[in-house]
Amino acid sequence: MSYAPVVLAALLMAVLWWMYQDHHRKTRMGRSQLLDECVSLFESPKLSSNEAGYAGLEGIYRGFRVRMTLEEDHMTMRKIPSLWLHLEVQAKDAATIGTLDMLMRPQNTEFYSPSWDWNGSVTPLPGWPSHAIYRTQGESPDLQAIDSCVRRLFTDEKAKELLLMPRAVRLTYQAKQAERGEYLLLRMAAFDHAPLQQESVRGLLQQAIGIRQHLEGAQAS
Repeated sequence: MSYAPVVLAALLMAVLWWMYQDHHRKTRMGRSQLLDECVSLFESPKLSSNEAGYAGLEGIYRGFRVRMTLEEDHMTMRKIPSLWLHLEVQAKDAATIGTLDMLMRPQNTEFYSPSWDWNGSVTPLPGWPSHAIYRTQGESPDLQAIDSCVRRLFTDEKAKELLLMPRAVRLTYQAKQAERGEYLLLRMAAFDHAPLQQESVRGLLQQAIGIRQHLEGAQAS
């Protein structure tokens, strides 16, 4: 009896297993480095990673505590998966500014959004995006205070959601889109591992902080 086929099969399995482990290691390493270029933006930065290996970052920016996380989204059928950046700016005080969720191009698959659980509707100001839903949980904030900020933010089609809460402002932005060819062929969401550009993230930070400052200023006046 020849053992050669058995040996070759075992060797092939071992090679495939090694290739899988190597790919898995490189993928997690790449995911963990996506926010590396943003570390120098913050005072007292703290890097972390979630269960999927995607980087998270916390720190102080212009006196505000900021938390950044990355989340993969492949819930929408027949749509290339997205990697969302959630950027949360915490309040400096406990001022009650109301709640408002602005969700662009809703698909009813936005698992990260509270819009589907909030019953209060809000009439947007003239010139605000029309392909969006505007929901509140109770009283909404002063819309006039953030009018110019909202107009500017959503000129960028990658801006997906703006969530306003008494203790934080959270912006959800499309950081990356999956590689089209691999997804269409294998139905696998593969994102390139180039770190997010510092200047792009800085611009989002400044917009989110500006919104928070406008809200707190309107509350104080």
